[in-house]
Amino acid sequence: MSVKISGKTLIDDLLAQQQSLTAVDRFSRLHEADGLPAQAKFYRDLIPLERPRDGEQYAFAVDLDACTGCKACVTACHNLNGLDDGETWRDVGVIFGCTAIEPVQQTVTTACHHCVDPACMNGCPTNAYEKDPVTGIVRHLDDQCFGCQYCILKCPYDVPKYSKKRGIVRKCDMCHSRLAVGEAPACVQACPNGAIRIETVSKETVRRAANQRFLPGAPLPDYTLPTTRYTSKRGLPNNMRSADFHNLKPQHAHPPLVVMLVLTQLSVGGFGVAIALRRFFPAELMQKLTPFHSLVALALGLLAIGASVLHLGRPLYAWRAVVGLKTSWLSREIVAFGLFAGLAVAYASSFWISRLSPFQQPLGVSVFASGLGGIFCSLKIYQDTRRKFWNGALTAMKFFGSAALLGPATILFTTTARAVFMPDITADAGFRQITARLGGFLIALTVLKLLTEASTLRHLLDKEFSPLKRTALLMVGELGEAMGIRFITGLLGGVVLPLYFLISHPAPGLATLAVTCWILFFALLGELLERYLFFTAVIAPKMPGGMNA
Repeated sequence: MSVKISGKTLIDDLLAQQQSLTAVDRFSRLHEADGLPAQAKFYRDLIPLERPRDGEQYAFAVDLDACTGCKACVTACHNLNGLDDGETWRDVGVIFGCTAIEPVQQTVTTACHHCVDPACMNGCPTNAYEKDPVTGIVRHLDDQCFGCQYCILKCPYDVPKYSKKRGIVRKCDMCHSRLAVGEAPACVQACPNGAIRIETVSKETVRRAANQRFLPGAPLPDYTLPTTRYTSKRGLPNNMRSADFHNLKPQHAHPPLVVMLVLTQLSVGGFGVAIALRRFFPAELMQKLTPFHSLVALALGLLAIGASVLHLGRPLYAWRAVVGLKTSWLSREIVAFGLFAGLAVAYASSFWISRLSPFQQPLGVSVFASGLGGIFCSLKIYQDTRRKFWNGALTAMKFFGSAALLGPATILFTTTARAVFMPDITADAGFRQITARLGGFLIALTVLKLLTEASTLRHLLDKEFSPLKRTALLMVGELGEAMGIRFITGLLGGVVLPLYFLISHPAPGLATLAVTCWILFFALLGELLERYLFFTAVIAPKMPGGMNA
């Protein structure tokens, strides 16, 4: 017995559905009818007939109702642009939500949004991006790129992709060479349902919509002003979330950056402590200690700068880093630490070269000031990405805190190491005061810094699944072991061993040196682990991904 629905049987409805063609069927029959004529016959209506006027630019327009998630656009983009295995310039994601009546699922095709104010271009230290003044297309200039990957951190939509094979970043350029001759981009041509088009948009209209979500589940457009227009006649609910919204996984650790950041901050802190000690303790004693302090701090600082080059895909082009000084905090950081290194060399040399001796004090102040400037630039680099875990206050506490903590730990070690070769300085009351104050200072700073880092875990109580809650979940979940070791090493190097040092008063010489060596080792290891968590536990904004992303 057949069941009637609205006057028709269920069999009638199924037969009617079989008579309608799928998007692929319609696409195929269109080609079969005329063979394979010039592509413009099929796609001319999917791109603008005229170039953008003043105040306008090209943009992608996506009809979400027509997108089936077939990934023909992904395949076409990959094949036409000759991308590497695993490299994609266009992706397909899924968003879920619900209304009062029924659940909603929607597939979404995404690529570069060719933003009005592109963060990738603004942050690039080598000016490897350009925005075409006529079309508005944001292009990546491969020859200019040295593979620092900062644009990947800056883009809130996960658009630039790093090519390890080439050592550079690459991205969608809207097939600008095809558009220039009236041919549609690969993704536009490949879509069997015509879900992707190229249109002209008003930049002013994009700016006015900066505080409106342009796609549910995607980052707000107020940062970069993306131009892609997503439309749906169904009216997507605002509560839609990406299918991979709850998929927590650590980000890239960036080991060279971990080493560079920690050691530069150690070096700045070391110089700062050594310079401060010269003002408060006898000149004769400090004349014996400061040269050794400066040499160690300089060596570690130069090691840090050398480690940073290992992060580049094309390190031989590191000299290009200053090109983007006008807009890029990364360029400013490099200039600041370059100045710091040069001044540090001159300051350390002033203890051995008599001609430089009169300039010791101004050189010392300049070294410390330029180092603080470099740390400030490092802070701005990550704050400028607008990732919640990298907010200015928390990152400042971490970066300047590392300098303030590792500086005393380093100088405490170098002071006791110097005493091994000059035992007579241990009889000076100033020597005992220096070591005691450095130990006490180290304990106080360690407690403060560990409490600051632990404060992130309070977001485990957040009702919303916020970025900071996801960071906290990562810290106690997949990154829990690293988090535990970080706090153990921090407490050992910054509290337990310094307390033992202050209470037990080990015999001057090798016994004292052994304790301070372990203090520096565990303090440094703890800070390296803190910086590892800084990179791996951050939640990166991105466009909606798939269920298995």
